[in-house]
Parts: sequence; C-alpha cells; structure tokens
Amino acid sequence: MFSIRQRVPSAWRSVLMLGVLLAGLLTVTAPRARATTAQDVSVTFGVQATTEGETLLVSGSAPQLGAWDPARAVPLGTTASAYPHWSTGIRLPAGLTVQYKYIKRSPTGSVTWESIPNRTLTVSPDGPGNDDRWNVTPVTAAFHVTASTTWGQNLYVSGNVADLGAWDPAKALPLTTDSATYPVWAGTHQLPPGTTVQYKYLKKNPDATVTWENGDNRTVFITSTGTATLNDVWR
Repeated sequence: MFSIRQRVPSAWRSVLMLGVLLAGLLTVTAPRARATTAQDVSVTFGVQATTEGETLLVSGSAPQLGAWDPARAVPLGTTASAYPHWSTGIRLPAGLTVQYKYIKRSPTGSVTWESIPNRTLTVSPDGPGNDDRWNVTPVTAAFHVTASTTWGQNLYVSGNVADLGAWDPAKALPLTTDSATYPVWAGTHQLPPGTTVQYKYLKKNPDATVTWENGDNRTVFITSTGTATLNDVWR
C-alpha cells in the first residue's frame, strides 16, 4: 500500500512546497487596510480661579474629559508663579465640538461645579488654548473682515489676550469664507467679558510666511453680556 506522499514524484513535491512557502510569505507581507481616525490635537484648558485648598478639574461631554463623571474628570495644575491660573493639556479629535465645565474639589473630596451654562469648544489644529475665568460666561465675538486674497492665502485674527493667541501668529484664530461670501471672512470666538481687547488681522501665505495688516492695533471693549459684532476692512 502506497502513501499519498509516495505517489507524488519528488519534483512535484518540491513545487508544492515552494507554493506553500510563497503563500505564507504573501500572507505575512500583504498590506492590510488601516482604519482612518481623525487627527488628535493637544488642547490646553486653562482657567483663572482662586482656591482655598481645593484643586481644579475639568469635565465634559467627551470621554477624554470624563463624560461628566467627576470621578473621571481631568485635574489641572498650577505653580506658585502661575497661580491663580490652572491648566492642563488634553488630546481631542480635530473638528470635535465638546461641552465642558470646571470643578473645584476640596481636600475632603467634595466637588463644586461651575454654576454657569456649559462651555462649548470646537477643536481646531490652529486654535489657541482656553483662557477661561471660573464661573464667568465668556462673550461671543463675531469677527467679519473684508479682505482680498490670492490663491492659498488664509485670514486669521490675533490680539493681546490669550483667547486670540497673544499676538503669536501660530496661535491666531482662523477665519473662513466661501464662494457666496468672499471677500468677507468671518469667525466667532469666545472672549473674556469686561475686557478691552486689541486685535489685528493677518494673512498666512502658502509658503508659511505671515503678512499683518497695516495701521495701529484695533480696539474693542467686550461687554459683560450679548455678542460683540465686528465689521472691519483689511488695511
């Protein structure tokens, strides 16, 4: 009685073995599809808050913020030189809109939430970190500027407060336009109430250089309520 192996000529056995080896190599080296995910952005949450032994935390609607569970809230830190400013960095997907609030936690573990409505943030790769005030509702500032641009240029606004990037072009806030509204560029951003803000517009060129508008700094006083609407023309 012959086995199957005995019935296969040695030459064919070599061919079969080579085929099995090649199949194994193809299985190992074949490219696999990779799941695409949104780009994560490091967002700085900062708040001005005086404390009496408490620590500051932030919680919100995203899992990275603890999903409103105080036990999973993200702690903020401060130093002797930075106090009363508390801050932390959290990675969130670009384009995600989250609601959040700050929490004070006492040495005994009891927590106090801010009593104002939920804060809102849309994560932007170009946006600066937050510079909030404990229990103070920020005012929405609507920027509109008429500005002609060349292909590849984009409009931004920056100013003397951290909410506008503190004059750092890398942290300036983006404005947008489209075929229906061009050459008007617009954007809404949160600013601290009761504050006099200086600001200017700038263009970012395709080669990463920056062009600031001419003239003195623009100035606006942000009232405690309502919306500050700014209608400007590039200088």
